Amino acid sequence: MRADSGKQQDSGSQQGSGSHQEAGSPQDAGSSQEAGSSQDAGNSQDAGSRLESGSSSQASGSQVGTSSSGEASSSSSQSSGEEPSPVTRGAWMGSNVTEYEIDWLYRSRRIPEGVTCRIPGDELIPDPEPDERVVFLAHFERGFGLPPSSFFLDLLDFYKLQPHHLPGNSIFYLSCYTTFMEAYIGIRPTRETFARFFALRINSVQGKDIPPPKPPVQCGSCIISKQGSPFFEFSGLESCRLWQGTFFYVKNNGPADLICLPPFDPAPPAKTNWSYNPKESHNETNRIIRFMKQKMKDTGICSDDIIRTFISRRVLPLKRRAHRMSEMYGPGDPTKITGLPLSKKDVVLKAKQICQTAMRFNWKWGLLPFSTTNPPTQEAKDRFPLIEAERRGSCRKRALDSFDPDPLIFWKDLKMGKTPASRLGRSPPKPTGSADDLEMLEIHEHAPPLRAEAGTEFVDKLMAQGQKNKRSPSDDGSSQAPPSKRFRTEELGEKKVGVRRYARKQMPTAAG
Repeated sequence: MRADSGKQQDSGSQQGSGSHQEAGSPQDAGSSQEAGSSQDAGNSQDAGSRLESGSSSQASGSQVGTSSSGEASSSSSQSSGEEPSPVTRGAWMGSNVTEYEIDWLYRSRRIPEGVTCRIPGDELIPDPEPDERVVFLAHFERGFGLPPSSFFLDLLDFYKLQPHHLPGNSIFYLSCYTTFMEAYIGIRPTRETFARFFALRINSVQGKDIPPPKPPVQCGSCIISKQGSPFFEFSGLESCRLWQGTFFYVKNNGPADLICLPPFDPAPPAKTNWSYNPKESHNETNRIIRFMKQKMKDTGICSDDIIRTFISRRVLPLKRRAHRMSEMYGPGDPTKITGLPLSKKDVVLKAKQICQTAMRFNWKWGLLPFSTTNPPTQEAKDRFPLIEAERRGSCRKRALDSFDPDPLIFWKDLKMGKTPASRLGRSPPKPTGSADDLEMLEIHEHAPPLRAEAGTEFVDKLMAQGQKNKRSPSDDGSSQAPPSKRFRTEELGEKKVGVRRYARKQMPTAAG
């Protein structure tokens, strides 16, 4: 959606190379779908979804600088206007979320039915009502969901962060890290390993007229960067600016807490535990790094494999799920957004809506992620005992959807029914008028006006005649072509002879 305010730094200090200042240069890699596994395969999908943008990455792992030409899509993550000034970047600017977008969040199971949403009014800074929490559509597009995962909540609590402290690209990096830990190591993400791979840096307001120390921006003040760690390179969207304009309010409408987020506090982060890094003191992280380096050397694993994994598996890494990605088992897996597969092309287009990548449409896996059909090896289980210790029992399968609730859509073309008023915290409007009036409204509500007035048979006949008399575009010829020949039959004596004539040309006349 809008722009990650995350390109600025604290007092001009430089950011880690890994996350490229919340929108850095693209990453390369290449991969493809889960072989033989029913959960991520791919028929082509209908066009249409809001995550937008262009990007780059390819099968292998080398870095690339721009998105592949002709394959970029456009979505909510890109801003259409000019780049914000250094002073206003990261400032609250109100919200432009619509009911159509809220409806998409419910349909795609990013928000459960037990949560009520409220679209902001004209306020620039969030003003939640009691028991409401502030969330961002840009976060939901990049792997966040309600209720949040225990790792995401632990991260907010340990570093004393608010959702608005994390730019949209930072949510993407967290989703990639979670996917790597669950699908390629086989264990749940931990705070210690995260602190070894990533560092937190303040995002300050920039401008020559602003004296130091420069204050942190209002939104996106915590930037996640890769400080020279051996972890994979990922690049968020440079166009992910103005993401803070996608906030709205959520509230539990039942006894269960399905949100679990801290109350909204507009204050900047206090940098609590930001310097924490276990380094070599955490044995499990040391084993993960050695295992990862070995896989990089022996296989073709790359950053695009990780991106493809959570997109093709239709899973939200930062949402609470019944089991890890290494235990996913097919279309009926309840941890999926939907059991319907994506085509390889749609996987690429969805990836380009949230990151920079040069992923190709005919991608192949560099290293196949874990699943029930491709379980962790005995060597991995011996190295990481948590693989077996964290194993969950089988879950009740979910019925396969009749249509894809989260297709590839471009938001300017988005056409969905309005979100039920009850989901937006309002009571459905009561019908007015007599019973006869309401009955007539119900009859004509689902019929186009012409069919309702003229009748179906008449309209169908009219349309059939129009199709029959309509010439195909190929018969019309080009407007630049010479005049077409005309044939006419004339009678010469007792015989009819065809005479070939040409259309008369008009000579141009000068004006004045």
